[in-house]
Amino acid sequence: PPPFFFLFFAYKDGDATQKWQRKSLRHCSLRYGKLKPQVIREMDLPSQDNISLTSTETPPPLYVPIVDPLARGRAFRMVEEVDGYSVPQTPITPGAASLCSFTSSRSGLNRLPRRRKRESVAKMSFRAAAALVKGRSFRESTLRRAQRRSFTPASFMEEDVVDFPDELDTSFFARVSQPLERGWRKAKEGTPGPPKVPLRQEVVSVNGQRRGQRIVVPVKKLFAREKRPYGLGMVGKLTNRTYRKRIDSYVKRQIEDMDDHRPFFTYWITSVHLLITILAVCIYGFAPVGFSQHETVDSVLRNKGVYENVKFVQQENFWIGPSSEALIHLGAKYSPCMRQDKQVHDLIRVKRAIERDSACCVRNDRSGCVQTSEEECSSTLAVWVKWPRHSSTPQLNGKDRQYGSVCHQDPRICLEPASVSPHEWPDDITKWPICTRYNTGNHTNLPHIDCTITGRPCCIGTKGRCEITSREYCDFMKGYFHEEATLCSQVHCMDDVCGLLPFLNPEIPDQFYRLWLSLFLHAGILHCLVSVAFQMTILRDLEKLAGWLRISIIYILSGITGNLASAIFLPYRAEVGPAGSQFGILACLFVELFQSWQILAQPWRAFTKLLCVVLFLFAFGLLPWIDNFAHICGFISGFFLSFAFLPYISFGRMDLYRKRCQIIVFLLVFVGLFSGLVVLFYVYPIKCEWCELLTCIPFTDKFCEKYDLNAHLH
Repeated sequence: PPPFFFLFFAYKDGDATQKWQRKSLRHCSLRYGKLKPQVIREMDLPSQDNISLTSTETPPPLYVPIVDPLARGRAFRMVEEVDGYSVPQTPITPGAASLCSFTSSRSGLNRLPRRRKRESVAKMSFRAAAALVKGRSFRESTLRRAQRRSFTPASFMEEDVVDFPDELDTSFFARVSQPLERGWRKAKEGTPGPPKVPLRQEVVSVNGQRRGQRIVVPVKKLFAREKRPYGLGMVGKLTNRTYRKRIDSYVKRQIEDMDDHRPFFTYWITSVHLLITILAVCIYGFAPVGFSQHETVDSVLRNKGVYENVKFVQQENFWIGPSSEALIHLGAKYSPCMRQDKQVHDLIRVKRAIERDSACCVRNDRSGCVQTSEEECSSTLAVWVKWPRHSSTPQLNGKDRQYGSVCHQDPRICLEPASVSPHEWPDDITKWPICTRYNTGNHTNLPHIDCTITGRPCCIGTKGRCEITSREYCDFMKGYFHEEATLCSQVHCMDDVCGLLPFLNPEIPDQFYRLWLSLFLHAGILHCLVSVAFQMTILRDLEKLAGWLRISIIYILSGITGNLASAIFLPYRAEVGPAGSQFGILACLFVELFQSWQILAQPWRAFTKLLCVVLFLFAFGLLPWIDNFAHICGFISGFFLSFAFLPYISFGRMDLYRKRCQIIVFLLVFVGLFSGLVVLFYVYPIKCEWCELLTCIPFTDKFCEKYDLNAHLH
């Protein structure tokens, strides 16, 4: 018969009801602790100390061994089909639950409580992710919910006692152990209640499936937000930062009020670094690995129609990554792309002066023609069509043109842009536009037009050196070949060298955004791994203390300042990486140490260790192709910014006012430093020869050798 049958007769008789209630309360007092005095008085029970198992004829219902004769020879838990799924069911046994447990049911005695539906994995994952994003622990988001299981409750009895699942599951349906029997025996003799027996997890097998096993580690522990102690975590341990045993209560209160932030910026910047490095390596490949210069020699067809031995010089990359030209294209710090560089501008001006006096050299065997000077055009094998000495000279304003001719370009045959008054092409050929549409006539009787052109402009090297040469030679030198142009003055080589967004004015480079764009680039795989290791240790600890907003301001501004100083003193070196930012973060460690100096037991010891680490890194910057100027200026700017943005501890009212004043002072100092560097870069460029000793000491003749991509005849 169902358990409600027994309950009906139990409630029918008043004495039996009171007896059941008293047994239930005794069970609750023994199981969960003392009862309230008010309950004892209302039920007319003896004192709390006198309540024991001896006052009942039988042991409490919780410890009665239950034997179900119908369960022999089969699995104890039956299976019920619910919505097409097999759900284990626990048979209801009379006397297996106390009145206390029934009266605690949320559904009452009139009807069975509704079975909870099993939650989907997607819903649980979404709720956990939402709690993580909102910054609260998983415990807080599930405070009002019942304790989660890895399976649906097997019956309404388990639903009843959901607050105490571990105590009830094994005690009801497991055999009574020997220690439990001894506990009852001692209880009858007048000793205190039964001892607590460690419960073991049982796994019930139904149809060959193991069911009932619970998750060992609660999911809420994975999202627990434990507040880290003030002291920079791992960095504090490495520097042996120990606090004094006696700290003022005012200071302790400030330390307790310090927020423990999640390092979102560290994870974001590290992910961006890894992604960009992988893409750069996949797209641009690897440069030769090493510390010196890599030379390649080959026979290449050049302007004269014969093969010549040419040498190509390229700087090796010991970081295992792309070449310098590829890094410039990606956004490296490179001064000629950010301002009008005097050396590059002079190179372009000299090249145009030579080109103004050039003309078209047409070979006698009609094998081709090329734009060149008179010295390079053979007088026996070719004809140098030079205006106004040649009969094909056109006129401008009634006078013969003095400069020209140009291979495959003439004002008389170009339809777009047409040379008509008042838009006639000037006499200076370096100011001629590119002709986009020609006259359709096959023969113009002009030797510099009817020939086959064999050389066009090619931009070579990191300084945009232009040559009229063949495509084979341009490809060998890894240059940029312009098929549409005929003169070097018609192309803008620095636009090709720099890449990214085109200049607003082709004559004036303006890619100032390289100062912060290069912070996301790395010279190679090893370089990226060093940055990731630094950021996941030191930067991550500092961000937990200061928060993502403060630490991102210090990181970005320190890197920009370091790159700006490097662009002033090392203008022709393509530099990438967050070196200035990382040294700015190292400066934060010093500032945080100074701010908490008074509460440290051994502050000088921590200061000495930090100083040794920083000096070692500065010495490492003396190796070639490592930018020490970015290190120095990034450290100085990070030092100033840390005083302004890092949270601090005050040691009294006067110390609080002093630190508020230092925020304003150091912000002004940083603004002055940054403004001075901007003036030195854009307004009054300086050239310091000895300054390069700060970034590379020439231990040998070729240790700090500079390089530029030039062609050399072999």
